[in-house]
Amino acid sequence: MMLSLGPIIFGLILGLIIGSQIKLNVGDSEFTLASFVVIFIAGIIIAWLSGNFPYYDDVTVSTAFLSPLIGIFVGKILFARSK
Repeated sequence: MMLSLGPIIFGLILGLIIGSQIKLNVGDSEFTLASFVVIFIAGIIIAWLSGNFPYYDDVTVSTAFLSPLIGIFVGKILFARSK
């Protein structure tokens, strides 16, 4: 069993940076809690369907896709700009 931490850490840092730059309530588009839940569920489904690299056998989801997704949401919660 091999867990590669490089893509996970790099993706989490990149997701935090991108998530901190998200502006909420700008213009006529408004993100609600339900829209974030739908985006997160769709991201988990995409990570599961894309799978991990062939020679990694730690989990069945793509950790290189899932960690930036989590980083975006954490960055939005911690560092989000209002306008």
